[in-house]
Amino acid sequence: MKRISAIIILCCLLYGCSKDAVDKFADASYILLANSGSDTSGIKPVEYSFAFHPGVDIDTVPVLIKLMGRLSDQDRVVSVTVDEAGTTAIPADYDLPSPVLLRAGKHVDTIALVLHKSDRLLTQKFRIRLVINENEHFLPGPVANRQIDITFSDMIAKPSWWNSVVETNFLGAYSDTKYRLFIEATGIADMTDLSETEQRAYAIIFRDFLARGRENGEVYEDENGQINVSPNLF
Repeated sequence: MKRISAIIILCCLLYGCSKDAVDKFADASYILLANSGSDTSGIKPVEYSFAFHPGVDIDTVPVLIKLMGRLSDQDRVVSVTVDEAGTTAIPADYDLPSPVLLRAGKHVDTIALVLHKSDRLLTQKFRIRLVINENEHFLPGPVANRQIDITFSDMIAKPSWWNSVVETNFLGAYSDTKYRLFIEATGIADMTDLSETEQRAYAIIFRDFLARGRENGEVYEDENGQINVSPNLF
């Protein structure tokens, strides 16, 4: 922060800023949007799908904000707005907390953006663009960290880990319907880093889930017919 202030002061001296302007910028605090582990070089868009959270109709996506400046012993309001021009979601799709606060004593805090599930999300992705604005407490940080896009849906697609080995030995032919049921049965959506022993264990959990459901009158079908795991699993 001292380095940033020194640069600002030098610029003001070179270009004839008043002493009041120098004092103002030397004491300024900056706020920026961030992802986990990101810095002032920019942030990645956030992607969320309700498909990976079965049974959830409302969920919270935490968006990080970071302070460049002095800590305070009081909560401070951060000006965060939705950029309507860059947003495709409708107001009923989300809730942005008001006010957004950087709490006392914190360099990093979160905006608890709440998303609402709807049937529209089954066939289309929507975007919310959040923007940092200047207010009495903060100046916006670096340009690359002044806005962030949150894209969300209830869509699902074949993951790369559902490869020919998984299909042949464990789960059988892929379908979106089967993948949703697999997530519901096992509580996981990603088997990328799992060993074949672990993958087999989750496939058995899925097999037993289907069996119990059918005993209770459930019908599990997709475009391939009756949903089952690979016959090689047995």
